[in-house]
Amino acid sequence: MSTKLRIRIKKLVDPELDLKLNYGTLIRLSILIQFKTKSGWGKPYEAILDTGAHTSVIPEYIWKGIDVEEKADHRVQGIIPKKECSLPVTVGIVKGRLFDEELNCTKEIRFYAYCAFDDGVPLILGFKDLLDKFPVYFDIKSDEAYLG
Repeated sequence: MSTKLRIRIKKLVDPELDLKLNYGTLIRLSILIQFKTKSGWGKPYEAILDTGAHTSVIPEYIWKGIDVEEKADHRVQGIIPKKECSLPVTVGIVKGRLFDEELNCTKEIRFYAYCAFDDGVPLILGFKDLLDKFPVYFDIKSDEAYLG
């Protein structure tokens, strides 16, 4: 990738937590992604860029319409280490390209993703074969974030 891709910085407030603690602003980083389908490129989606996620997660309503090379069934666990709190997924290889609001984009990238059997999970981009390919820069105080 020769061009920097701007990462969106969203400043959010959790109203319930803010009432309890005057908690203030929460930060979420996001970028646009387009997945390869059997007939070309699908529509763009806004995805959470998660520097704490080792693997990307794709909700069912997205991955059922894209070209996925399914590899294995698996379960993903979060901070609660109980089987009933885990999420069943298919580990697959997908192809996509990242881009920003100015339509700067990457070349096609092939990467592993957890394909969830649930539409309630967010679209998350993690490191495995995706974010580990780019320098990731963010400086929230300066309101600047980019890949590249």
